[in-house]
Amino acid sequence: MADWKKRFSSSYRFMRVSRATGAEVERLRNIRTGGTLEFNQDSDYETGTIDYTGELSLGADLLRVYLDAAFQDGTSESIALGTFIVSAPKRDKVGTVATGSARLSGRLREVAEDEFDGPLTVPAGTNAVSYAAGLLRSAGLEVVADPSSFSLSSTWALGLDNSGGGMAKKLGAVNCLLDLAGFSPARCDGMGRVILSRYVEPADRPVALALEEGASARFENSAVDERDIDDVANVVHAVYETAEETVIGTAVDSDPASEFSTVSRGWRKAKSYTFSDLPDGSTQKERQAAADAKAAELLRTQASPIRRVTVTHVHAPVSVGDAVGVSWPSARIEGKFAIRKRTLTLVGGCPMELEVRRYER
Repeated sequence: MADWKKRFSSSYRFMRVSRATGAEVERLRNIRTGGTLEFNQDSDYETGTIDYTGELSLGADLLRVYLDAAFQDGTSESIALGTFIVSAPKRDKVGTVATGSARLSGRLREVAEDEFDGPLTVPAGTNAVSYAAGLLRSAGLEVVADPSSFSLSSTWALGLDNSGGGMAKKLGAVNCLLDLAGFSPARCDGMGRVILSRYVEPADRPVALALEEGASARFENSAVDERDIDDVANVVHAVYETAEETVIGTAVDSDPASEFSTVSRGWRKAKSYTFSDLPDGSTQKERQAAADAKAAELLRTQASPIRRVTVTHVHAPVSVGDAVGVSWPSARIEGKFAIRKRTLTLVGGCPMELEVRRYER
């Protein structure tokens, strides 16, 4: 495996991928360097833009982008940066020369913009992750899922929610099921496979990239450093709703020593989170205790300011959600962060602008 701390030269390959077979069928040589790819934890799927000459008409097929890195010690490595749906709506023509820009969308767009044709009932006892994976596979997507034994405690109805809860859209329903099971939202890897993985707190994730100040640093000596306190809540409600029962868990930060508590702030700032299932417990008292515990868990996050740092680093094989260790004494930035957004520019070194963040508890 390549040592990405070493210097390397970079080039890019753009491959046409057959939707029908998944095979790479053609190398596209009319795409210019300089495009961008964005991976954002708060977006349903990755996006990008590329420029090209001539024509770029792939029909139903897909575009896969590779970074080919050649290191000074003679080693090399190729990484699939992403597999995309391509939209090339217009071209500019000067004489016989045509150029254009194309928009790229990750494959999860195919379920983010698809709706159920009618109500779909999911019985109690159904394995939530297996069912979510089945929805994705039925849309023609390849899925790699962590094992899970979590089952729904009540019947679910999909395809009925048009009020903003997301259950009418297929990806919205998938992510709701995954959240119930303690999983992260669905994401695609570079080959376009959908990855369903169990959620791990950022503090418990292994460090995937170290940003260490010094002669061997591979990032720019400039950054944007933010401390966001506008959205800090001091009251959280965890609302569990089914046709049979509603359980509301509550947690309140009333600690005088807490910077944003109801006492320190002098007013309540509340947030609610709704779950379409019941909390654990065989009795109402046990379910209430579980709902209160969930609200307390959410409060630990919501009662914390967000520290955000944006910095540019040469390419390294990391993903949104990965943990980053920062040791940057001169900028007074130290500690463990998680990647929220990663933007790649397809030029020499494949620089990536990273926005990393953490909740400062």
